[in-house]
Amino acid sequence: MTAMKALVYSDVRKVTMQERTVPVPSVGQVLLKVEATGICGSDMAGFLGHSPRRKPPLILGHEVVGTIETLPEGANLPFAVGQRVTVNPFFPCGVCTACKAGSINLCVDWKLLGMDQTEGAFADYVLAPANHLYPVSDRLPPHKAIMVEPLTNGVHLFTLMRVPNPAQLVIFGAGTQGCLLTALAARYGCQEIAVVDINAERLAVAQTLGATTLINAREGDPVTQIRERWNEGADTVIDAHGSQSVREASVKAVKKGGEVLLLGLHEVQTTLDFTAIVRNEIRLQGSFAYNTKNFAEALRIIEADEIDLSEWTQTLPLEEGQAAFDRLTTDPGATMKIVLTP
Repeated sequence: MTAMKALVYSDVRKVTMQERTVPVPSVGQVLLKVEATGICGSDMAGFLGHSPRRKPPLILGHEVVGTIETLPEGANLPFAVGQRVTVNPFFPCGVCTACKAGSINLCVDWKLLGMDQTEGAFADYVLAPANHLYPVSDRLPPHKAIMVEPLTNGVHLFTLMRVPNPAQLVIFGAGTQGCLLTALAARYGCQEIAVVDINAERLAVAQTLGATTLINAREGDPVTQIRERWNEGADTVIDAHGSQSVREASVKAVKKGGEVLLLGLHEVQTTLDFTAIVRNEIRLQGSFAYNTKNFAEALRIIEADEIDLSEWTQTLPLEEGQAAFDRLTTDPGATMKIVLTP
């Protein structure tokens, strides 16, 4: 076994099927036979040429479920060849101050599957550190198993909230992250959840997951609509998109003394009204990645079927990767996740 097929990010807006050499594990690594890999928003950013750490040629993909093909010789690991696992694809250095303090998501030298020089999982096989594997039950379909990593981001964000179940919560963005956050918010007991987007189909999905108010930004200024509902503004606002307009709107939509949590990374640099932020004592809180505890909790939630986006997930063969990326770029509709299988 020396060759495998892989979907390679070969140019901006282009992925191509290529033959690659099956990677060889180094110390502490296992070789996984990929069962399924989800297309993440960050993969889309790379595909569109917006991610400086994703340069062609590169195999993208970090939301993965598969089976163990080989284990390191002589390693005493709690896994077996053929065992089904998912991967925590965020690899911290383990030696910096943040890592030693347990805040591995703040590592100064972190790596991710499908980024920089670390080849991802849009392929027949992928390498992963043995200590980043989590067993997955055989009864969990692959399109559910790959949702663990996306959900983990939201699990971590909610641990950062000053008020974990605000009376009024606004979520800007009804993509995968926005809808997972909506489902988590409902699960955690948020009383009123408003979701803002320009895609009516995705807003409808958010409603089924617990949104109590839907705001279509194509039909008017979302801040005006939020202020009409809550005159003083919302207790908490989450930006799950990360554009200039959404960041501005998030600050305007939150009430004095409220909190804005920033998750989206659509644009690198934007401007904000810091006079309003200071005078209104608005708390800005970034949320990046997750830790091992968050990952384990997200896996538990998915295994328990407490959150399920199956109805809005599509599975396609790896060979249709270009069409999948094109669809998510131009006309995603109500599709929250496209899963590619070798």
